[in-house]
Amino acid sequence: MDPELYIKPPLVDRSYDWRGGPQPKTRRDLDRFFKSAPVERVKEQICEMGRRIYARGYTDGNGGNISVRVGEDLVLCTPTLCCKGFMEPRDICLVDMEAGQLCGRRPCTSEVRVHIAMMKAAGMDACLHCHPPHCNAFLFAGIVPPNGINPEADIFLGQIPLAPYGTPGTPEVAANVGEAAKKSNVVFMENHGIVCGGRDVEEAEWFAENADAYCQVLLLAAGHGAPLQQVGRKSVRDFLAIRKAMGLYVDPRQKPYNTNRFAGYTMKKTGK
Repeated sequence: MDPELYIKPPLVDRSYDWRGGPQPKTRRDLDRFFKSAPVERVKEQICEMGRRIYARGYTDGNGGNISVRVGEDLVLCTPTLCCKGFMEPRDICLVDMEAGQLCGRRPCTSEVRVHIAMMKAAGMDACLHCHPPHCNAFLFAGIVPPNGINPEADIFLGQIPLAPYGTPGTPEVAANVGEAAKKSNVVFMENHGIVCGGRDVEEAEWFAENADAYCQVLLLAAGHGAPLQQVGRKSVRDFLAIRKAMGLYVDPRQKPYNTNRFAGYTMKKTGK
């Protein structure tokens, strides 16, 4: 085929451009903004991600919460005591960056403070909190999965930090997650669940899927009896270069490996 026929389509951009959008301040403007077509589309996206995490078993009952930043001082979020698998756009709330509710027919989740802390600390535009069972199998034990084993995990997740435990909905847990979010777009919350941040809400949901799939494979691998192995330092640096090129954060101070041990043994290295 003639190379002149090749095309380079742009990546799909699902992000809400809150920096270039309206910044309503009055009650009238807030109500109009909350019902506007662009914001309604974001509400639909939030509901779709709720259906995805519910279908995957990442949340049960009324667990989990989702948010998207839509203004300098505005965040859409899920309501409290609502099953994420059956939300409707009319259920979504609007809060400011201090978690004060501005719009919505239902009370907002108190855990939106955690999302706001992540947004402020790491510049995330969307956050998703859930309880994926394979991730929770790690964080209930106070540990995070080792890096340097799988390219996709290192590229999309980086070195996952563990935020110290705090009672849900409190300023303490928000501060803990905000600090941890400076290291990765995925944060494990000790004895609780995970919070993922992204440029849009679907990207945040993808990271939750990436994290749980990786933890699942590690748990399966722990059962076959053969020791796992990590790739060499050059390969880890290659992963980090790809991660940076994708616009994902890499802490310049981090060591190549977050640990060299797994399931009670020291992992060997393979490759360069």
